[in-house]
Amino acid sequence: MPRILLIFLALSLSLFAQTTPPPRTIILFGDSITAGGALPQAERSLLWLTQIQQQSSGTLTLINEGKGGRPTHSLPEFDAMLSRHPKADALVIALGMNDSRDITPQCVPKAVANLKAMIEKARTTYGPALPILLVGPSNINKAALGPTKPIANEREARLRELNSAFEKLAAETKSQFVSLFGTVPDSSLLKDGVHPDAAGNTAIAKVLAPRLKALR
Repeated sequence: MPRILLIFLALSLSLFAQTTPPPRTIILFGDSITAGGALPQAERSLLWLTQIQQQSSGTLTLINEGKGGRPTHSLPEFDAMLSRHPKADALVIALGMNDSRDITPQCVPKAVANLKAMIEKARTTYGPALPILLVGPSNINKAALGPTKPIANEREARLRELNSAFEKLAAETKSQFVSLFGTVPDSSLLKDGVHPDAAGNTAIAKVLAPRLKALR
């Protein structure tokens, strides 16, 4: 290959590297719906978070900090997560499903206080301008809830209240908000009424993909 062509290619690659921004790092702190623990191993690649990263064509690096059974009062786990990741461009908090098991009047105000504490801690760590997206919990299939079916109606009511309260908190803290309530069809929640199957994860990905790509 002629030397002049090699020089041209090197300059072109250098220019491309300078004009292509690095991927944005977004931490997703959530529960089992974020962790994907309910998906069979053969379908793990269809987790909504994995689908979004693949669709981003290298523009996003998504860090999955989901954990099964996690409620909003997991503040020590949130502190540990902040210590593990000294840098982040944005944060997604996707909690509330496990809180909805608490059908007492204290459920919603406690969850809001916990999320507010997380927001404050995150912006202390990553800077006051950190973009944060609060994700309101998804809907349930009351007919498939299994052993928790006796409180199905009350739990659904709490999920609606949590979504409304999280949306209000997002406005108060200059964060963003998106609700997943109504996103997952009942047919994707047949396993236990709560955890979406692969098709349900695809439905979640369609809602969250544009929000994560625009989160800045």
